[in-house]
Amino acid sequence: MPPVILFILKALEGRGAERMVTTLASTYVQMGYNVHILCLEGTQDMPLDAGIHYHVVPYNEVFIEQNLDPGSKQAQAYKKVATRIDDYVLSQIGTPNLTLVNIYKLNWIMTYSRLPNVVNVLHTALSKQFEYQLLDTPVQTLNHLRMVYGAHPCSCVSEGARKDLVSLLGEMTATTTIYNPCDAAWIQRKSVQITHIEAFGLTHKQYMIHVASFDTMKGHRELLQAYAQTAQKLPLVLVGKGTLETEIKALAVELNINNHVRFLGFQTNPYPLIASAALMLVTSKFEGFGYVIVEAQALGVPVISTDCPFGPRELLPTKNLIAVGDIEGLAILIDQAVDNLIRYIVPLNEQLLPKHIAQQYLEFGLISNLLGNESYKKDYRPLNKSLETGE
Repeated sequence: MPPVILFILKALEGRGAERMVTTLASTYVQMGYNVHILCLEGTQDMPLDAGIHYHVVPYNEVFIEQNLDPGSKQAQAYKKVATRIDDYVLSQIGTPNLTLVNIYKLNWIMTYSRLPNVVNVLHTALSKQFEYQLLDTPVQTLNHLRMVYGAHPCSCVSEGARKDLVSLLGEMTATTTIYNPCDAAWIQRKSVQITHIEAFGLTHKQYMIHVASFDTMKGHRELLQAYAQTAQKLPLVLVGKGTLETEIKALAVELNINNHVRFLGFQTNPYPLIASAALMLVTSKFEGFGYVIVEAQALGVPVISTDCPFGPRELLPTKNLIAVGDIEGLAILIDQAVDNLIRYIVPLNEQLLPKHIAQQYLEFGLISNLLGNESYKKDYRPLNKSLETGE
């Protein structure tokens, strides 16, 4: 029997962590592994390639408030969920050779798991994700995070996120940096599928695009405020869904730019829209990685981004970056990029191709579990140094 690779996450929603999981899962299938994705919710925005086994093991619990107390009802419920996952995996899948656990809630649940060969994958910076809890209840929050992320080796999707983890919690586990994979060939194939952009009132290479969920960290408000200060030579296309969408639509009206902004909602295949765009904009307040940056690079689309913690600065040169919150600077950079698009094209770094990333996870999981977490964290050095993004 081929070795078993298991991915665990909340649901197959259309965000960066889920894209990482589906891309790696497809790669491991091509490498001959027995690949499984296990979710706790049945939502599936992401299609799966043939050969990937998909499972849903529901929570069967409802949690109203987050409680970090290890003796809380929520923690006790999570222990039951971990037992349910373990029983299902061992009876229906078999013992995994590598289990990659994505998203904080699952990282917490799998703290109580008895499965071997578990690696936690951190897709964002803990200091940002838990900023308010660290201010309100610092001791309790730090103890909780050490419990969660000290249980298994941790891989972070950018070097900045890894350094943030170590700075916040100390050297309490083996850590490494493994960037998110970018399947450039697959993205390019998806980008040539027929999408009638004219139906959205768009013309090829005559619009800018922003692809992100409508939540605070993605910076839609700042983006619209900056766009209102530009020459507005190109319309702005917003792709995504989320709780703030209505608020952002109202802001576009308030800023009197609603005739220049298109809200296209969530797109299962956004790549034809990205490939046809003149410019990709990223305005996040923080990122673990910044998936849309490398997707645009794979399609040869120029990108400008906020210099947020922690991913973009590892993927783009300084000239493509602007400080978070600098509305006027962002407006100036947008106009500069529109006037000289070629200057802001950055080729995709081949270190990010899926076959390289998949091998790094295998090496990290194998070596860390062979040596044991305590000895490994003392001797191990990150597999992947920060990407070079010189001018």
